[in-house]
Amino acid sequence: MNEEPDADAKRDFLTGLEVGQVVRGRIFHVENFGAFVDLGMVEGLITVPQLSWGHIDHPADIVRVGQEVTVTVLDIDLARAQIWLSLKSLQPDPFKDFARTQLDNTVRGQVSKVTPIGVFVRVGEGVEGLLPTSELTRGGTGDRDRMPEVGDEVSVRIATINYGKRRVGLLNP
Repeated sequence: MNEEPDADAKRDFLTGLEVGQVVRGRIFHVENFGAFVDLGMVEGLITVPQLSWGHIDHPADIVRVGQEVTVTVLDIDLARAQIWLSLKSLQPDPFKDFARTQLDNTVRGQVSKVTPIGVFVRVGEGVEGLLPTSELTRGGTGDRDRMPEVGDEVSVRIATINYGKRRVGLLNP
């Protein structure tokens, strides 16, 4: 069996791809770091940050094996025959609308993560902000037993938005 035509066809397929091109494929494997996509002649990888605009715990939260996806080609390494893909690039960026409309608003959100520097609060679809520890204890005794936990709903004021860094600063209302 001669494998050279397959290698030639694979090379031709790879050289025919362009960064920014939209292609279809099928998810064939999911790992903690991303999802592998069968594009026909070659395979590509969608890393976790390229799966969704929002925070995800595992790629399986977004895609499943056998699912057909439409993705954008982010990068191509011809020497290694590797392709990096993006699923989120074809989805609307929720941060854009949030940044335009929510500054100085008080909203309710769900605590998504607790860290020593503060709690991260989901304040919009695909948008999280940081409520610093100093804000959590402001005006109180600083009792760490009263700190919000993951899943708690809290009211926060959108104090700062940095669109370039995609960061939202939160304060107590």
